[in-house]
Amino acid sequence: MVALIFIFSACETPEMPLPGITGKAGELIVVMEEVYWKSEAGDTVFNTLSQQVYGLPQPEPIFNLVHIKSSAFTKIFQTHRNIVHAVIGKDQKPSIELKTDVWATPQVVIEIRASSIKEFITLFGSNASKIIGHVINKEEARILKSYRAQINESVTTHVEEKFGLTMTIPKGYNLLKDKESFSWVQYETKDLTQNLLIYSEHYLKENTFTSEGMKQVVAQFCKANVPGPDKGTYMSLYDEYPPFFVETAIGDTYATKLTGLWRVDGALMGGPFVCYAMLDQSKTRVVYVYGFVFAPGKKKRNYVRQVDAILNSTESL
Repeated sequence: MVALIFIFSACETPEMPLPGITGKAGELIVVMEEVYWKSEAGDTVFNTLSQQVYGLPQPEPIFNLVHIKSSAFTKIFQTHRNIVHAVIGKDQKPSIELKTDVWATPQVVIEIRASSIKEFITLFGSNASKIIGHVINKEEARILKSYRAQINESVTTHVEEKFGLTMTIPKGYNLLKDKESFSWVQYETKDLTQNLLIYSEHYLKENTFTSEGMKQVVAQFCKANVPGPDKGTYMSLYDEYPPFFVETAIGDTYATKLTGLWRVDGALMGGPFVCYAMLDQSKTRVVYVYGFVFAPGKKKRNYVRQVDAILNSTESL
């Protein structure tokens, strides 16, 4: 058993302001000596951090990795948005340190130390989900910071008044449909649509916060409110690709989450979705916030993360 010191740290405020981060959304630099990168340690890092994202119609990695050996890790790379720095040596004590804003802002640096390849593999493997989650949370925080600077006041006011929720919805998203207990907000370009569906109902069902319960309700409000291109067609869940279910939280509120693929019954249309079910403050009403992306021929990972970031900004008033 490897004793783990999991440290959150922030660098002291520098005398000179830090530069802004570089690199594209979803990119991650791995700093590791070549000898270790070509060993089982490097294989473990690569296979873990570049595994496929669940719920996308085409294979896409969790992160786009770039390997840099320590001697090449100069200023041009030090300002990158996401950095994992592996230090392996006999004098190293096993630890994982999560740092922010070391060389740039808003930056995340994860430093992993181990005394051997074997120890590193055990340490990294047992904390892989935390490492991935930490970087993705930072990516979503950057998205929301950008969106907060360009809020669509009319749409956010509508959501507040109708559902008693605050959501960080930026300009470019517009109210597409509004019915009792349901609203559809959409961002659209010629190549892409990003969509937010909000639906509420009384908390009466025992299976509400289960996979089957969520799928039943999502199928219901999608069929009733999201038509396809032709008469009689409508959005449904792609059950042949089972949605992934997990218990989670939005802020301090308990929630359950589904991630998977949607399709249109009767038409060749589909794409990824993410959905949360959560109780409002009264504990008598369940609110579903559902995001989906339609971008034929485009990579969709980052578009889904943008939608997920908005859903995760949801708070009850």
